[in-house]
Amino acid sequence: MVRLRFGKNRRIARDLETERFELKSLGPIACLRLTAPWRRDPDMLRALFQSAEPLSLPAWIQRGPSPDNLERFGWAIIPKGTATPIGLHTVRFAGYRSANCMVGISDRAWWGRDVVLEVRARLINHMFANAEIDRFGGMTASYNAASIFNYRRLGFAHVGTEHRVRRDPVDGKVFDLLAFEIFREQWQQGPFAEKPDEHA
Repeated sequence: MVRLRFGKNRRIARDLETERFELKSLGPIACLRLTAPWRRDPDMLRALFQSAEPLSLPAWIQRGPSPDNLERFGWAIIPKGTATPIGLHTVRFAGYRSANCMVGISDRAWWGRDVVLEVRARLINHMFANAEIDRFGGMTASYNAASIFNYRRLGFAHVGTEHRVRRDPVDGKVFDLLAFEIFREQWQQGPFAEKPDEHA
């Protein structure tokens, strides 16, 4: 089912920037244009959906990221001085005063260069400053050392494990899902919290 809603939370759905990147707020059509090639990208399919098979366009429309800018938000990650996005970071309201995050970096040249760390820190600060949320959460596969590192480096706590719940479609190995979370007060005491006048 295509998820269409109308309206826009302009305090949240706006363009942002970090030291190295422009973060362009996306609507559903722009997000589809950016991510549609991922439906045939084995690495992106494995990372996001634990899938080895390409997805049809209708399946991608249903399963892929689709910001409505009311409860689901997405930002294209664009290196400054360029016009080409290297990935996407989404934030979705989920639960009581909570939000979840997801990221996909499709440009391999940027893997291992702390893109997620920089972009996620900016978005968490932005959301805590402009949305009525007190908690950020996320999940990752137990084999995804880079994702675990990013959560830990940002101050997230590992709060649970779903054991043996997924099977890797590429190598057939069964793996766990790890849950992470951080609360507003913990974030504000950490090294990535922005001062109130930053980015004003």
